[in-house]
Amino acid sequence: MLRNQLVVELKRALTKKNILLWLSIIIFLPASRFYMISKGYQFFEPVEVFQETISGIIPLLFPVIVIIVYLPSFLQEQRNKFIPYTRPRIPLHIYVTSKGFVNAFFTGVVTFLLVFIPFVFIVYVEKHLGIIHYSSPTENVRIPAVTFSQFLRYGDFAYGFIYSLWVAINGVVYGTIAFILLLNVSNPFIALSIPFLFYHVLNFVTGLFHVAMFSPLSTIFPFNIEEQPLWTVFVPFSFLIAFLVFAFVFTLRNDEKEWMI
Repeated sequence: MLRNQLVVELKRALTKKNILLWLSIIIFLPASRFYMISKGYQFFEPVEVFQETISGIIPLLFPVIVIIVYLPSFLQEQRNKFIPYTRPRIPLHIYVTSKGFVNAFFTGVVTFLLVFIPFVFIVYVEKHLGIIHYSSPTENVRIPAVTFSQFLRYGDFAYGFIYSLWVAINGVVYGTIAFILLLNVSNPFIALSIPFLFYHVLNFVTGLFHVAMFSPLSTIFPFNIEEQPLWTVFVPFSFLIAFLVFAFVFTLRNDEKEWMI
């Protein structure tokens, strides 16, 4: 039954409005940043251009991006009291679970492509177009390495794919937390604000205590600090996972009648 409902929800999510929104996120955000840095910046390698393209507005808006991919449609069903009327044809927990999986799936796909498509364009396509002018590094020039640059030893593609996958995993976790909070918090604004506040407040706190290497921003988009050991990225991620598990268990223990639907 869950499999059939997943197919239904996947098809239902593929509306023209949603597809246009996802394409806007995937294309417009990196394209606008790429346009800004295409002139007046000095680059030595395509990977530098990619890293600069993903910097700026995308890290700042990341919690918002993962929320708007799918959750507005679920929130609309909540507000319209549509979900309780699905009980005669499908168990409520199956319906809600399918919504959670679909939210995680599309959030993961969109956040993955948001990073991977610019990577492929900049590293493999742009060099044939000549939009970016690359300088030849001299002996005194040191190209800074950032976290995840460790994977460049396995090739550019390995680096781009693994890093894009890391961003997507974080997107899924943030999006799933927001989804679960919508089920448990009566005020949707507060529910959707908690992941956003966690992201930015922890960025502020880690900066205040001079441990920016553990901030969500620097572990998901590590282009503002020098290369750190890979284990550092799992410090804020572990807090996220712990909160996700706690929220999930709390939701399961709650009676379905107590869900905000």
